Amino acid sequence: MVMDGGSERAVKPQDGPGHADDDRKPGRRVLIVAHYASEHSGGEGSVPLRLFGRLRARGVETWLLTHVSARDELIRLLPAAEFERVIFARGTRGLDPIHTFGRRLPTGLRTIAWAVTQLERQIAMVPVIRRLVRELAIDVVHQPISVSPAVPSPLTRLGAPVVMGPLNGGMKLPPSFRNRDSSLYALTKAARPVAATVLNGVMRGRAQAEVVLVANDRTRSLLPRSVRKRAAEMSDIGVVLDSWVAQDEPASGIETSTGSAVTRFLFVGRLVGLKGVDILIEAFALVRERVPALLEIVGDGPQRAKLAEQADRTGCGADVSFLGWLEPEDCARRIQACDVYVSPSLQEAGGISVLEAMACARPVIVTAWGGHLASVDETVGVLVDVSSRAALVQGLADAMVRLASDAGLRSRLGASGRRRVEARYDWDVIVDQTLRVYDEACESRHAGRSVPPVASAYRPGPEGPGR
Repeated sequence: MVMDGGSERAVKPQDGPGHADDDRKPGRRVLIVAHYASEHSGGEGSVPLRLFGRLRARGVETWLLTHVSARDELIRLLPAAEFERVIFARGTRGLDPIHTFGRRLPTGLRTIAWAVTQLERQIAMVPVIRRLVRELAIDVVHQPISVSPAVPSPLTRLGAPVVMGPLNGGMKLPPSFRNRDSSLYALTKAARPVAATVLNGVMRGRAQAEVVLVANDRTRSLLPRSVRKRAAEMSDIGVVLDSWVAQDEPASGIETSTGSAVTRFLFVGRLVGLKGVDILIEAFALVRERVPALLEIVGDGPQRAKLAEQADRTGCGADVSFLGWLEPEDCARRIQACDVYVSPSLQEAGGISVLEAMACARPVIVTAWGGHLASVDETVGVLVDVSSRAALVQGLADAMVRLASDAGLRSRLGASGRRRVEARYDWDVIVDQTLRVYDEACESRHAGRSVPPVASAYRPGPEGPGR
């Protein structure tokens, strides 16, 4: 069903509120609101879908409101019974070209165009949300994205308690790599805090929400001052463990003609400057001089041709495979088949692919910067110094050779990583925390409190032996 602010179409009666004599199991009725939802695009677009799926698996009465551009993907992705609970809204009339043409702009301007698109879609959704709250007797409205604390929210006066986040932002490049930003992009980044302050003063969604969730203190510090003290902490990334099977050894063993084992390294992500894939290829060229190895790169982006040329120029092109974007199940198979996952990212707020590798019991090598520091330590992988490009290249190469040469270490790190994901990042653990937050939001609304008592919704569980 497609709805907009002026539509007269109503929700089907069977989706409406129950009667007093219903035998329906009591529980929260939740509306998830997202300006876009996509597994294919990955990143934050997958968050509303994961949340929707796990809540529905728990039997929670849940609906998803998203932009109509997701319709074709979701009709293929979701079972019919779940697709019936997805409601599509159109954006603000006449503003679609901002998104269409914005994708062709340079990075800094493209970021601005996407921020405008997020806001205009959310503004168009507000009257739809208010109608759905009435017609579906919604208890809680949850807006999980945008995860950026710099993007304000217009979701106010909806008729139900509002939960926002978890938010995660404020990431900067390491000092030695600040020159990787173009002048235009650096200028737009510098202007964002001022723009965010002004817009959050106009659009009061963050300030008026019952609960705002944040992934870390860095993000908390970027919120309006009135919101910081009542923000609750929760991980913004998670893994559906059923989709990621831990294996003791990779699914396919590879040997050289001399019988030596070949170590398979893997990277998954966009091929853009901040991901540091050029640095990974430079390091891999050094690795190939010391041990037999292959590097698989899953993903695409504007730097793909340049990176392929670099691999050929450094003499390791025959051992580097560019696989493009893969379907989720194919990507999972690649992760399960690798020996080591590598993330050379220089500006990673979260790092979902790192968690997916850990869920498959694969050791990880990551930069010692940003979001990696929240999920990775020496018990699950190797953290590499980012003080300079030379240090990062050599550190990646040494870590790759070390893990290639020690199967026992790979096994121990992989097993510890799996335990960490089970304890902290399993979507079922996150849903448990989220349901408690919903209860807090409803209790705060009913008690007339503006500040929820919850101080931290995210409390890591024990990881078992070997931590």
